[in-house]
Amino acid sequence: MERYTQASGEAGDDRAAEDLRAVQEVLAGKTERFRDLVTRYQNLVAGIAWRSGCRREDTEDVVSEVFFKVYRNLHQFRPDHAFSTWLYKLTANHVVDRSRRLKKERGRTEMPEQIVDRSPGAADDMESDERQSLVREALADVDDRYREVMHLVYVEGLKVDETARVLGVPEGTVKTRLMRGREALRKILVHRNPEHFR
Repeated sequence: MERYTQASGEAGDDRAAEDLRAVQEVLAGKTERFRDLVTRYQNLVAGIAWRSGCRREDTEDVVSEVFFKVYRNLHQFRPDHAFSTWLYKLTANHVVDRSRRLKKERGRTEMPEQIVDRSPGAADDMESDERQSLVREALADVDDRYREVMHLVYVEGLKVDETARVLGVPEGTVKTRLMRGREALRKILVHRNPEHFR
């Protein structure tokens, strides 16, 4: 999966201008231009979904759901911020809402996602995979504000100042949310899985 990186400088300005043109043309009735936005940003949406705790097999559904929502709400987009910022927030909110809905529907009676591999040498890989899965599950329960900042910095690779611009908050707020998010994640992991995290 291609990793999304926040555009900056002239290239970023060009992309923002092209996105705005595409949005305006879709709203004016040239609906085929929406395909350009989907092609450009489907990997971003898929990455946010997967890293926010969606199972890999559900990611395609999430991408479809998000772009359906984008199309339906395109008239609400305001060019004060980049289209990618608006899309990021819409995706993050959708993933959180979807996760809450699924938790209510499922309750706590789920089948395990993977069958345990008992073959020799598989234990180390299993341990690593299990830890990653536990981190992703715990991250889904971290406060939305903290999770959003942690995702942008640690997953998307944005710097603190870039993250501040994307979210429209001061750099100090980003640093505080990162610190609180890491601490909240650590507490959840230690509480739920003390055998893996100390």
